[in-house]
Amino acid sequence: MTFFLSIFLYIYLAFLFFWLVFCWVAIYHMLRFGFKNFTTFFTTFIFIGISIIMLAVSYNYIIEIDWDANITILGGILNPQMPFN
Repeated sequence: MTFFLSIFLYIYLAFLFFWLVFCWVAIYHMLRFGFKNFTTFFTTFIFIGISIIMLAVSYNYIIEIDWDANITILGGILNPQMPFN
């Protein structure tokens, strides 16, 4: 069974979309319903900062991968022409 490695990229991008939606909801709730003091704004900026750092690190790893590569799983087991030794 062979498939493209880019399938994992699409799964990751779908995960990022849902993660961004939940981040916007979390930030909205922190700013709308949190206490209006320094701690709320500080934790919000820490949350946003760590999120940006995580996205930057994952981007640096992702750009190094050749997404056009094929992955073969169970190639020798599913091939009936190949004799078992």
